[in-house]
Amino acid sequence: MRVAWVLVLALLSGCVTAPPAAAPGAQDRAATESALTRHIGMLASDDFGGRQPGTDGETKTLRYLAREWQAAGLVSGTNDPANPWFAPVELALSLPDLSSARFYRGGRPLAVPDGGAVVFASGRRGLVERAPLVFVGEAGERLNRSELAGRVALMLWDHPGEKEQRLALLRAGASAVLAIVRDDRQLAELTALRRRGNYRLAAVEDGGTIDGYLSRAAMIALAGEQRYAELVRSAGEPDFRPVTLDATASLEATSNPGSVRTFNLVARLPGRKPAAGAVLLLAHWDHFGRCAEPPASDTICNGAVDNASGLAVLNELARRLAAGPRLDRDVYFLATTAEEWGLLGAQAFAENPPIPLDTIVAAFNLDTVAIAPAGRPAAIVGKGLTALDPGIEQVLRETGRKEGGERVAQGYVRRQDAWALIQRDVPAVSVTSAFAEQGPLDRYLAERYHQPADEAQGIELGGAIDDLYLHLALVRYFADPVRWAATAGKSAVDP
Repeated sequence: MRVAWVLVLALLSGCVTAPPAAAPGAQDRAATESALTRHIGMLASDDFGGRQPGTDGETKTLRYLAREWQAAGLVSGTNDPANPWFAPVELALSLPDLSSARFYRGGRPLAVPDGGAVVFASGRRGLVERAPLVFVGEAGERLNRSELAGRVALMLWDHPGEKEQRLALLRAGASAVLAIVRDDRQLAELTALRRRGNYRLAAVEDGGTIDGYLSRAAMIALAGEQRYAELVRSAGEPDFRPVTLDATASLEATSNPGSVRTFNLVARLPGRKPAAGAVLLLAHWDHFGRCAEPPASDTICNGAVDNASGLAVLNELARRLAAGPRLDRDVYFLATTAEEWGLLGAQAFAENPPIPLDTIVAAFNLDTVAIAPAGRPAAIVGKGLTALDPGIEQVLRETGRKEGGERVAQGYVRRQDAWALIQRDVPAVSVTSAFAEQGPLDRYLAERYHQPADEAQGIELGGAIDDLYLHLALVRYFADPVRWAATAGKSAVDP
């Protein structure tokens, strides 16, 4: 009798350590792979046109996702009777018009290769006259305003924090920012993307900034080849400080204003105890649409890995969670718009959430998941920034997954939608095999990333399938108020 009471008490206490989850069989993995392949094939097809916000591709994408989620048994999660399922996001657009970049030394013009410097204005007009050039390497947030104010900052491109660095330099008072790119091909690709427009949330004031790109050849024309090599080497030193060059720049750019009306898709899987808080699953649905011009034979950036793969996993999570035992907490599903334009859809969700942000006990972002083979470790993108780590590590143990190192993953914390939530004190992370190891990630970045080559054919789905099963376990764990208390879900960092 005493043994029986011990067993009852253990059950009532929630059993702090759950038994290891049974590994899915080969038949279930095959069915899962088939389902993911179907979703990715549809979302990354040419018929969807690269899923650019504000286009017919957006309409087709959102209709497909909504049908899948409704068929799975989800209900609208906008909590807005005027806008069920689809939450409007209003974007302001600046379309580049005219621009010029001129450089001087000792008052005399400096010649740079034609097309070697390209600048853009975020507002109607940006202008910089004879401002000193200062080389900042990869430094950004730690620089003093006195080192940047009134200067044109020359930063190195092609590192994980490149976009955040550019914003930090502008916030810190740089008159303009020019990013030095690796070669003419990259300069052409970045310029083509920027010529399609600069976007922001319509409610956010335009700062009237000016920025652009500088080819390596143009930088060498300004500083000299040997001097530039010395600057790059010094930028890697721990005690590096910005270096002012003996040259100035006059930059001017104009743009035409516009607007885009786009949508987040929000759904909910009702739980038995909605007052206990909610778990959020999110993935961005957008990509770049047409990203190349004729005579290129393939002009569409289909975005199969980035991020049709994340949407595919989100679809299958919806189907499996809705078909399983009812969870205690609500689970919200969010497909965000305009991630590629600066996490704008996630920011819009955080600005106008369907539920109070402090009731979200855990948020898991699914982005670019189809990279690693099966059996690889999972990394926590955002480890140490929230209080979720102990719970995630418990689920990793229960599912038999190993945790990958942080070195690769932490370079991408600010480049994915979870960052927009972390900034508002929502405990949000990305738990993924895709950013756990450098090798597979490097191959993807070189061969597919933001290119027409990111098509549905030849995608590695082993790691994505592993991550789908892992997220089933994560949602069930964090949706259980006994295993994860609401007070445990607070972010561990200030916004």
